[in-house]
Amino acid sequence: MKVETKNCQNCKKEFTIFPDDFKFYEKIQVPPPTWCPECRMVRRMLFRNERSLYKQDCGLCKKSVISMYDPEQKYLVYCIDCYNSDNWDPFKFGKKIDFFRSFFEQLGELLKSIPRRALYQDFAENSEYTNQIVYIKNSYLCFGGHHYEDSNYSAQNFYLKSSSDVDFSHNNELCYESLRVINCYKVKYGYFSENCMDSWFIYACRNCSSCVGCTNLVGKTHCIFNIQYSKDEYERRVKEMNLSDRESLEKMKKEFWQHSLNFPRKYANIKNIINSTGDNLENVKDCHHAFLVPDGENMNYVFFCAGTNSKDCFDIDHVGLGSTECCEVHSGFGDNRVKFSTRVYYSHNVEYSDDCYNSEYLFACAGLRKKQYCILNTQYSKEEYDEFVLKIKKSMEEMPFIDKKGRIYKYGEFFPFEIIPFAYNDSVVSEYFPLTKEEILRKGYKYKEPEVKNYKPTITFDKLPVIKNADDNILKEIIQCEHNGDCNHKCTTAFRIIQNELNISKILEVPLPKLCPNCRHMERIEILNPPKLYHRKCMNQGCKNEFETSYAPDRPEIIYCDSCYKKEVY
Repeated sequence: MKVETKNCQNCKKEFTIFPDDFKFYEKIQVPPPTWCPECRMVRRMLFRNERSLYKQDCGLCKKSVISMYDPEQKYLVYCIDCYNSDNWDPFKFGKKIDFFRSFFEQLGELLKSIPRRALYQDFAENSEYTNQIVYIKNSYLCFGGHHYEDSNYSAQNFYLKSSSDVDFSHNNELCYESLRVINCYKVKYGYFSENCMDSWFIYACRNCSSCVGCTNLVGKTHCIFNIQYSKDEYERRVKEMNLSDRESLEKMKKEFWQHSLNFPRKYANIKNIINSTGDNLENVKDCHHAFLVPDGENMNYVFFCAGTNSKDCFDIDHVGLGSTECCEVHSGFGDNRVKFSTRVYYSHNVEYSDDCYNSEYLFACAGLRKKQYCILNTQYSKEEYDEFVLKIKKSMEEMPFIDKKGRIYKYGEFFPFEIIPFAYNDSVVSEYFPLTKEEILRKGYKYKEPEVKNYKPTITFDKLPVIKNADDNILKEIIQCEHNGDCNHKCTTAFRIIQNELNISKILEVPLPKLCPNCRHMERIEILNPPKLYHRKCMNQGCKNEFETSYAPDRPEIIYCDSCYKKEVY
């Protein structure tokens, strides 16, 4: 089978469909895509809102709840208890398929009418302001991942305890302002490091302790800017740095990032990979254009595969835990042959469905549990189901949905933008592919006008007390964010310090923050390379190796191939 080049329906750029891609599409019986991989990823991620939270009344019990749905969009939202109860029947919202109308119009009507859970939380305790999360206790403004305890302002973590402002990490305790750290303890401003402790500002370090401002170290202790010191000299110098003072810390931050540019970086953050391309990969085989995958095989165009043992999946994000043969899916665990769907769990043979669990043979359903042979939330016999599904797919070819930008949606396309419930700037896609208001509207996405903030700050960040002098009175202050809305980070313009945050800051002796949680999160996301690949050559003199990397050619970092990096660092 030959390689085929197409023009993306959305961005109009060329993209390539490879022989292995065609084999996969034939295997699961779906047509090849008409959108490029990046546009497909953007379209799926539009269905995920994590951080934009609103207040509204539960449509059933009428209690005021925290919700991820903008009340102006008028979705029927239930609190978590009501949604999980037996007090409503998803079949009551079912419809018979009308073969004389566009399929996607009818699916959109179902998604608009059926109750939606206010937040995606399971096994949450004292963690009201969290979303897209499982197993969380005593935590605040944490989003994505599982097993959090006593933590704040963090996203996409597994097993995080007593930490604040940590993203895309796992198995950490008492860490602060860090990204992609693994098995770390008391690490502050750590990046792409593992098995480290009692350190400040470390990048790509392993098995290190008591280090400050270091890059690419392995098995070291008492180092400052990659220079070895005795224990006494190290402690004296760190004390002189006075990193609990904000001005001193900001100076160190600038010096650290500048210093890190003197050292080569591996073309990708990878470990134990075979025949794979992407970034932040571990224990993967035959995976291409894959990002943030801890374990998987034969998966292409993947972003953040959660858990282990997933294989044979294309175009998925936030999917994992043994999922197989899935295509164009946002969020799901333990699935098999789930296609063009969102938030489907432990299910088999499900298409064009949303928020369904432990089911099989569903087509265009929402909110179902332990069901089979259903279309638009209507029950059918197996024979009727098989007949109607074939007929629907044929009608999708003959009567496609055409959106306001002229993009054509036949069978094989994910949900059109018009029936996705979230605005571009409310969804997680804005973190990885940020756009201005003008760009969002020009591309035909929904845009949510930011709510007017009526906060009246009582203190500016530069007037905050040093951490050793901060007492519970600081919890009463409204602090003005340094950005004050002058950024593209969904700045809240002002914020408060909460008790657990103050406790952690005192233990770690870090200054109180000068930015609101959203701005802090976005500054960390900007350190994480975007999910894009560029063809480049190793920058080590004399090496001719080439590779795919997420470091753009105009970036200032020194990029080495795997073998050259190992010779330099290991």
